[in-house]
Amino acid sequence: MPLAANDIHRHTDRPPLPANYDGQTQTRYVNMLLALDDISPIFNFLSAFFTWILLAGFVLLPGTFASFRNEPAGSAQSFILTVVNHISLFVIALVCACVGACGMIWLWWRWHGNYIWITNRIFIPGCLNSIVGLISTLASIYGVQGGEFGRTEESAVIVTSLLSVICGILFVVYEFWFIRNLRLEHDQEVGVELAGKHGSGILEEKRDDQDTGA
Repeated sequence: MPLAANDIHRHTDRPPLPANYDGQTQTRYVNMLLALDDISPIFNFLSAFFTWILLAGFVLLPGTFASFRNEPAGSAQSFILTVVNHISLFVIALVCACVGACGMIWLWWRWHGNYIWITNRIFIPGCLNSIVGLISTLASIYGVQGGEFGRTEESAVIVTSLLSVICGILFVVYEFWFIRNLRLEHDQEVGVELAGKHGSGILEEKRDDQDTGA
């Protein structure tokens, strides 16, 4: 008797590789996944460090938003010390942000051939950390500065917004174009692979039309 429409597809556990498997059916998508294990953990650490130091720079930057005209009048010495302290903090924040951005660009160039690694390790954390920095900047401007924008505030908003947009666009391009095309290519050669209930991996197979007969 003919099978129901929802029986045309079936989920099967991944079959073991044959003893004479020569790896010729290995796809580019599988190659990139396997290459993830061969990338040294030091690069994973560096990616976390550079994205974190970028966030640290963005979080420190709002601390330099001092409105000197609103500070009470005092001695010239106290005013100079206040200026110097804020300049030092600004330099530290700027150095952290530059180191993080340059490190992310270097890692992108170093592992540009593995779309999966750079997407998960650079673009996604970079986008999220930039958004956090933008939120922190806006919270400082409207919560502490009373919504007053100066040159430093405008520059911080522009930089954090620009970096979050760039990382977001790169994530969309790599995830929904490059990696998606690799997955489609893999599915055509091997079959649709799913995570399964517990992430062990299952293979979705489509039965031939003749198997749907009585």
